[in-house]
Amino acid sequence: MSEILREQLLQSGVLASGTLLAALFAIRFLGGRALKRGGFPPLVVRRWTASLRNVLILVAIVGLVMIWAPQLRTFALSLTAFAVASVVAMKELILCFSGSALRTLARAYSVGDYIEVGGKRGEVMDFNLLVTRLREFEKRDGSFHRTGREIILPHSLLFSSAVRVEGHAGGRVRHVFSMTFEPDANLFAQRAALEEAAREAYESVAPDGASPAVTVSVGTSEIGKYRIEVAFHGKPEFVGDAEQAMACRIGDRVHDLRTAGKLAVEQHD
Repeated sequence: MSEILREQLLQSGVLASGTLLAALFAIRFLGGRALKRGGFPPLVVRRWTASLRNVLILVAIVGLVMIWAPQLRTFALSLTAFAVASVVAMKELILCFSGSALRTLARAYSVGDYIEVGGKRGEVMDFNLLVTRLREFEKRDGSFHRTGREIILPHSLLFSSAVRVEGHAGGRVRHVFSMTFEPDANLFAQRAALEEAAREAYESVAPDGASPAVTVSVGTSEIGKYRIEVAFHGKPEFVGDAEQAMACRIGDRVHDLRTAGKLAVEQHD
């Protein structure tokens, strides 16, 4: 009786399936343990952990399909109608798997990158075969301030929305902000001085004391007010502090110009 049961187990694929899953779990455990003890940076550990998990899931799916292929072929004809209905019902799920393949083949983004998909912006924390998990940024254009919330993006969005990569992990991003003032001081003649003030403000708060490439342009808004636009490059986690420092320094300089202009007019009178 035990021999018959053993043969049935071998023929049914249960033993092979169990062996496959046990081996994959062992690889997942040993790989994760090796990464944690290897002294790698946290970002590298997160990337390799996500990649290892996704590869093992794919191996498990392909292996189980191959093991149970004879049994599946037996019921292929009777399950045709069910398969068609399943495809229709699982359209979004299939799109998510396809979107994951698209992301992998196109190398669209990776863990730690700063992206925008379908109007949602954030830092890529993790991804699997179905979804990408983001740490959300503020909705204000160019802002890298985190809201404290997380966004789960299904990979089906990759077929309907463009992916904009604003910066890669550990890299710098281009940040632009603007300020509007009343036209009661000649800011066009002070563009170079304002640019120098913005550069000094950046250097005063830069963690590495780097000298950035800051560009200040002066124009007018649609209603005739002066519009100062400041563009610079920096690490995303530092952009907010740099913007605030430069905005305060430029605002203070413009205030001094306006005050000096008013004093000159009063003395002339």
